[in-house]
Amino acid sequence: MSAFQHAVLSNLEAQGWKIGKSHQAREGTMYRANDGGGSTEAQAILIKDSGIAVITSHRGSLDLPKPWREGREASDGSPTRYITAHDLGIEVAADPRRQAALPARRAADQAQVVKLGPVAARDPLDADCVAGVLAAWYAGPVPRDDHPQLVKGGAWVHPCGLREFPMDHKNAGDLLAPLFRPVSPTSRSVELCGGQQLLRNTEAAPDKYVLAGSKMSGAIVPLPLPTRDAMFTPPGCKPALRSALNMEGRSNPGLLAQLAPSCDLGASWLRPGARIVVVEGVRTGQAIRTATAGWGSPAGSVKDKDTVVLAALSANNLPAVARWLQASGLAAKHEIVFAADNDLQKSDFVGIRKAVEAAQISGGKVALVDNHKPGFDAHDILKERKHDLRAGLAAVREFIDTARSPQQVRADRADAFASPVPSQDPGRGKDIGRGDAGVSR
Repeated sequence: MSAFQHAVLSNLEAQGWKIGKSHQAREGTMYRANDGGGSTEAQAILIKDSGIAVITSHRGSLDLPKPWREGREASDGSPTRYITAHDLGIEVAADPRRQAALPARRAADQAQVVKLGPVAARDPLDADCVAGVLAAWYAGPVPRDDHPQLVKGGAWVHPCGLREFPMDHKNAGDLLAPLFRPVSPTSRSVELCGGQQLLRNTEAAPDKYVLAGSKMSGAIVPLPLPTRDAMFTPPGCKPALRSALNMEGRSNPGLLAQLAPSCDLGASWLRPGARIVVVEGVRTGQAIRTATAGWGSPAGSVKDKDTVVLAALSANNLPAVARWLQASGLAAKHEIVFAADNDLQKSDFVGIRKAVEAAQISGGKVALVDNHKPGFDAHDILKERKHDLRAGLAAVREFIDTARSPQQVRADRADAFASPVPSQDPGRGKDIGRGDAGVSR
C-alpha cells in the first residue's frame, strides 16, 4: 500500500468510515466503503496512481471536511468528492514507466473531477453489456412466485415480466431486470442499455447490483416489462424467425444478431389515459404495479385506472426521467406520480427532495408517507400488512391515489426543505449497488 493510499484510508477511518475489500482497477485501486450512514457499503473509493482519490456515494450526500472537494456528478447522478496527494502533503513517487505521461494524466484527472455543467455528449452503449443482457434475458425462465426476491419481507409482489438468469449462466437463479433509456430526449422509443441483477440470496448486503457496463443516466425499468417479442424482435419479424429464436436464440449468435434491442413504449404498453408512476427501486415498483393491476383483489374492487411503473433505480435519476417525460410529451397526456422514499435527515431528505424536483419538472404529483421511518416506501406499506395481502394492496393503492402536489409536499414536509438544497443535490442508491456482476456465462 502506498503512502497516499494509507493517508486517504486513514483520513476516512478517522471520520468513522469502514473500509471494505479492494480490487485493482485500470487507474489505481478501488475500495468499497460504508460512511456510517447505513448498513451497506454504498461508497466507492478510487485511489488513482496519479495522486488523486475520488469517492462516489450511492447513498446520500458526502459530508467530508476540507481538503476534500466537491467533484462532478457520476454518470448516474451520484455525488462525488476528491482529494489529491498534494492536499495531504504527500509526494507521489514517480514511476519511470509513467513519468512522461503523468502531467497529462493529472490534467485529465483534474478536468474529470472538477464540477462542470451537464455533459452534452451522449454516453455510448457498452455493446458487450447489452449483448450479454439480451442473451441472458432471452434465454431466462419466468421466476416462480416464491422466488426470494418476490417474497422478501413476507410480502409477495408480482414479477411484472422480470426473468431469471438461465441455468447455465454464472448468475443462475438471480433475477434480471433489463434497463432501457430513451433513444433521444424527445422520443418515446427506448433502447436496451444494461440491467440490474437481483440476488436470490436476499440476505446479502446489498442484494442487487447494476451490471457492469450499464448506462444509468435517465435509465428506467418499465413495469410490467413489455413482452419478449415486443422488446427485442425487429418490426415485421417473420414467424419462422420468432420460432427459431424461442428454440435456439441463446445458443445462436447469428439469430441474436437479428434482434433489435429496443422497443416503442406506445399504445400497446401505455394506453390512453394510463397513469405513470415513477419510483426508485424495482421492488417498490413491483409492489405498486401488483396493487394497481388488481392481482389478489376481488373483482371490481380496483378503480378503473390503468397504471404502469418506471423504476429509475435511484433518487438522483428521478429528475432525468422527469425531463424525458416532459420533453417526449408523455407528461402532457398522462397523470404522473413520483412515489418517493421517505428519506429523513440522515440522508439529507434526498428521496423527498428529488421526487419534488422531478414533479415540478414534469407537472406531476408526489406520493409520500409522512412518518419517522427512514426510507419508507410502497413495499414497506405492503410488508406492514403482510398477513393480509388484500389490505396491503389496498393501502398501496391509497398511497398512490392520494398523491399531492409538490407545493403541498413542501408545505407538509417543511423539515425536508428547511435548509437550502446543496449546490449538488445528494444521490441515493442503497438499492442499486455496483459491482462486477457481469453478464457473460
